[in-house]
Amino acid sequence: MDVFKKGNKRMVLSSVTLTAMLSGFHPVYSFAESAVESPDYMESSAAASETEITVIGASQLISGLHMKKLKMLGIAAEEMETETPKVYPSGNKVKIKEVDYIGHNLIAVTFDRKLESINVNDVSFFHNGESLEVKRAAIAENKEGQTVIFYESETPINSESFIMEDKIEASVVKDDSKDISGNTLKIHDHRKLKDITTQLNEIPNLLTVSKDGLADYTTVQGAIDAVPANNTEKVEVFIENGVYKELVTIPKDKPFIYLKGENASGTIITNDNYSGKAKPEGGTYGTTGSASVYIYGDDFTAENLTFENSFDEQSVNVTNKQAVAVYARGDRQTFKNSRFIGNQDTLYVNGGTQYFYQSYIEGDVDFIFGRSSAVFEKCEIFSLDRGSTTNNGFVTAASTLITEPYGFLFLNSKLLSNASAGTVYLGRPWHPSGDPNAIGSVVFMNSYLGPHIIAQGWTDMSGFSYKDARFNEYKNYGPGAAINEDRMQLSDEEAQLYTIENVLKGWNPKE
Repeated sequence: MDVFKKGNKRMVLSSVTLTAMLSGFHPVYSFAESAVESPDYMESSAAASETEITVIGASQLISGLHMKKLKMLGIAAEEMETETPKVYPSGNKVKIKEVDYIGHNLIAVTFDRKLESINVNDVSFFHNGESLEVKRAAIAENKEGQTVIFYESETPINSESFIMEDKIEASVVKDDSKDISGNTLKIHDHRKLKDITTQLNEIPNLLTVSKDGLADYTTVQGAIDAVPANNTEKVEVFIENGVYKELVTIPKDKPFIYLKGENASGTIITNDNYSGKAKPEGGTYGTTGSASVYIYGDDFTAENLTFENSFDEQSVNVTNKQAVAVYARGDRQTFKNSRFIGNQDTLYVNGGTQYFYQSYIEGDVDFIFGRSSAVFEKCEIFSLDRGSTTNNGFVTAASTLITEPYGFLFLNSKLLSNASAGTVYLGRPWHPSGDPNAIGSVVFMNSYLGPHIIAQGWTDMSGFSYKDARFNEYKNYGPGAAINEDRMQLSDEEAQLYTIENVLKGWNPKE
């Protein structure tokens, strides 16, 4: 083991060098990923120093959004963007060019040339003279073809340290790394960290998706995966026109995602699973498992998109034909100028708060359902014709818990259909697994109701009476509007409580 002294500090480092020849390696990702699998790396890991530094791929260490920004600043680069670096003759020591704090406890150490063999333990870090422990590292190149090593600190770093003028520096403690001419690092070479997080934050949080490969990603899920977990700022994912047949999931730990399509009719996210479809691992998908898109993240926004479940009900002879386009469960989720296409169970809003504005939703049986508190403002709700002369389906199937004062509010919307007159119900009460506390709440207010709406308005479900649910209307109009003993109307005083902000638990999506 080698010993390096700095002041009164003694650092014990492994004498085993992580060596990887870089000829023909692909910058940014491939070297580190291949190094993890190499025998030399495994040997160095086994003979690790007091602080073991694990070498991983850059894509494992840095989110895709953060890496994109680093590329824009020239700190990292794709292989095609990399210039041929300067080659120094023998006798010229390798020096540190710059050391940047890039946020998320990450430090980028850039050398003045390309290294052909690298030991990430050659560099150590100090904070006011105290050792700054490092746990992981990844290797890349910048646009000038120079080697960059990204280090992740075990100890938190933040911009306040730089404001307070704390001394944070990188120092060369070993010289195992070499360039193409065999030049080694210059021992004791050191450089103070520079905080560039402000520059990175000034770059818009934008990721792009296209089918032609000219954007950041070719799949919607790929872009979502690139968003850092637990982000605190809006990240826009712009999706060019195209049909993206994939399963998409926005996890709970990725809030503030804004999916924006090029236009609502041309940007389509689709899949074709359905409840009764057999899964490869056994069993069937079930209703929840059939969704094309799952949205769990809070403060989510979608605009100019089509969400589709393209399952053809006539293609198979099965009983369970539920096929969800979107499963939404989170708070403050907004959908603007978007389309939801399916048949049975198109839109499943199953917890939290959602706001739909100027959007189109189509289906036939229970195609807007769940237990969320949700507002549909200026939306077009289209009931498909199932070919029946008596029953062409149900618009809603709310399962609002009795503890929630509000469920679905349809405001200034239009209910349209190509089905026969008087053959579609406004809704029925859904009690999942017979839950007696699921007392559905649905209000249609100031909305146009087409001739397809049946005079009774509501109907029973699975032995539960619609008369026990919280189904109401207020000042609707059109040939499907009616006032009778089956269709309860809100009083003017009651109607004043059904505001967007009240239904959405204090959230005003228009602010």
